[in-house]
Amino acid sequence: MADSPAPTSRTPPADDLGDHWQRLTNTLPQPPNAEDRHDLLWQELSAQFSWYNRAATRTRLWYQVLKVAALVAGASVTLLAAISAPAAVTASVAGVIVVVEGAQQIFQFHSNWISYRGSAELLRQHAFLYAASATPYDQQTTRRSRLAAALMDVATQEKSNWSKVMEQVPGKG
Repeated sequence: MADSPAPTSRTPPADDLGDHWQRLTNTLPQPPNAEDRHDLLWQELSAQFSWYNRAATRTRLWYQVLKVAALVAGASVTLLAAISAPAAVTASVAGVIVVVEGAQQIFQFHSNWISYRGSAELLRQHAFLYAASATPYDQQTTRRSRLAAALMDVATQEKSNWSKVMEQVPGKG
């Protein structure tokens, strides 16, 4: 009698399990119903999520680049002063710090990053609940109107957050 190969305990890839949506990615889960996937409200949710997700990533990168540049310039000023570099060189590098911090204040990369990421994650949460037909999207007769209200709430909240940030920045509007 030939030895049969031992059964493997290989777990099928996530895509084989139909649960690829469980991975946190830059995409949203898709509703199982084709009609829902082509619905204007779902398309709007997807578009808003994509915009906020990209904007959050972009503003996070700008914020981090500017902060690292300020740190490098600050350390360089200290080093230049320690080695008695010409005053013009030291002052120029110090000027970079002023410009970098000024850009952060004008464009509010940190505040916008936090706000955009919050909106993207809120939209992702609504997408998961909608795709799963979970509360508050579990009633077929009210799920579209609830999704429309949720999208309006996110847009209103984001506009309110943006207005508050802009009120704090003189000369920006």
